[in-house]
Amino acid sequence: MFVAYDEKGVLINVAEKKWTKEDLIKLREEKTFHCPTCSNELELKIGSIITAHFAHKRLTGCQAEGRPESTYHMQGKQDLFEWLNNQPKIGEVQLEPYLHEIKQRPDLLFLNGDEKIVIEFQCSAIDSSLLNKRTKSYKEANIMSFWILGAISLKRTGKMSFQLTPFQWFFTRIIESQSQLFLYSYCSNLKSFIILQSIIPFSSQSIIANHITYPLRSTSYFDLQKFHLNKRNLMLAWINKIRRFRLKTISFMGKDAAALNLFLYQTKHSPLTHLPSHAFLPLHSNYLIESPVYVWQGWILLYIESIPLQSTFSCQDVYHYMAKKVREGILKIRHLPHIDLDYSYAIKDYLLRLCGFSIIKQLQKNVFFKKRLILWPTSLDELLKTDEEIGRDFASNHTILE
Repeated sequence: MFVAYDEKGVLINVAEKKWTKEDLIKLREEKTFHCPTCSNELELKIGSIITAHFAHKRLTGCQAEGRPESTYHMQGKQDLFEWLNNQPKIGEVQLEPYLHEIKQRPDLLFLNGDEKIVIEFQCSAIDSSLLNKRTKSYKEANIMSFWILGAISLKRTGKMSFQLTPFQWFFTRIIESQSQLFLYSYCSNLKSFIILQSIIPFSSQSIIANHITYPLRSTSYFDLQKFHLNKRNLMLAWINKIRRFRLKTISFMGKDAAALNLFLYQTKHSPLTHLPSHAFLPLHSNYLIESPVYVWQGWILLYIESIPLQSTFSCQDVYHYMAKKVREGILKIRHLPHIDLDYSYAIKDYLLRLCGFSIIKQLQKNVFFKKRLILWPTSLDELLKTDEEIGRDFASNHTILE
């Protein structure tokens, strides 16, 4: 930790730039230090490699002890503290304050006008229940929480492709006034924010996203709220995802994909990789359902196919059909601490997009009409060609990621 009380009750922050190594050595010789959380004695550690910091002299079970912090993590907290302190519109920046009312110690706390905001810079995985608990506590205390992932853990698999672990998914959020999904990370080695914008999930962990780097020295807190969209490149990356899926040999399937694959073989004598192109629409609401996009959209296409031509159905009918899949364990829903939307939103979004391809037509707010039959091509070449055609049509006639 970077902060401690001395024997007179004065709060000392060794992350401040004013301290030289000689100052810190003198400070250590003249004063005793106590933990802001548990009041037990601390020692000031000064090294040439690891940033100066306080540590408990003996294990006490104090909440502030936690697991040992890496140099990467400690340097990141110090960087963010200095960065916030240099911004005139940001007020009362505190490093590692202990919030007695909720018994939590965020990495940083600051004011944006009258709004209290905490930053948690997380470089190691913690239990999702703890992350949820801490986020909920901040919310109940009327404090906005801003979780930033240690960028060193991000796994990039292509120019616009990434793999997100279940833990990393908890860091995604939606910016106010935007429907796009973002993930904020910071790299203390590069001194830069690395932000994934316009995230579109293809499967439970595989995503495409705009990848933006913001150097710390030339970026303000408010710059992080800005939105950038490279629509054409996102669509090209998405089409490439579909192509790779269709062409590769699937060696392992999750329960959700295996269930759909078996159903397709039994009813259509067709593999999962031959699903119609309309089962791969890149909706930004895809994130609400953890199962791969082609699984949940494929089931909806099968539901629509089962309805007689020129008959009607409701959004609620589709929701009940999908909810049964969830109860059976062959469809997984994603729950995120910063987002309070039901997966029915993704279902409705998908139905509205199908209207744009004249497969169905919206008659009333939640009532649809089956306009034409769904085609199930068997030729791989035909499927790949249709993927590209639908991708171009979707990009030009729809606002992606709305």
